[in-house]
Amino acid sequence: MASLDPDFYEEARSLHREHEELMAQLDKLDSALEQIVSYTEVLTDLAMANQALASGKWIAEWLPKHYAHEETTVLEMIARMSPELASFAREMKRQHSEMRLRLENFRDHIAHIGEQRDLEAAVAELQREGKDLTRMIRLHMAAEDKKFAGPEN
Repeated sequence: MASLDPDFYEEARSLHREHEELMAQLDKLDSALEQIVSYTEVLTDLAMANQALASGKWIAEWLPKHYAHEETTVLEMIARMSPELASFAREMKRQHSEMRLRLENFRDHIAHIGEQRDLEAAVAELQREGKDLTRMIRLHMAAEDKKFAGPEN
C-alpha cells in the first residue's frame, strides 16, 4: 500500500466539517418533509413545501462544490494507495453522480407539487422520495467519514 499524502488528514477534517454542515441541512429537509400535510380539497401546506424546497435548493447548489472538493482531494489521494481504495473512490464518485440526479428530480417534484391531480398521493411520494434521498446521503457520508478517518478501515 502506498503512503498517504501529507495533506490527507487535513483535507479529511475539512470534508468532515462540510459533512456536518450538510447534516444540519438534511435535518431541516427531513423536518420540513415530515410536516408537509395535504388535505383532499385543500392545497398542500405551502410553507413546509417551501421550506423543503429551500433546503433542497441549498443542498443542490452546495453538493456539487463539495463533491468536486472531495473528488480532487481525499478520493484522489486514497485512489493512489491501493486497488481496493481506488475501487472505493470510484464507488463514491458514482454515488455522487446518482445523488446529483436524485436531488434534481426531488427539487423538480417539489416545484411542481401543486400541479398534481392527486395531491395526497403526490405529497406521500415526495415525502418518501425525500426520506430516501436524505438516507442515501447520510449513509454515503458515514462511509466516507469512516474511510477518511483511516483509509485502512
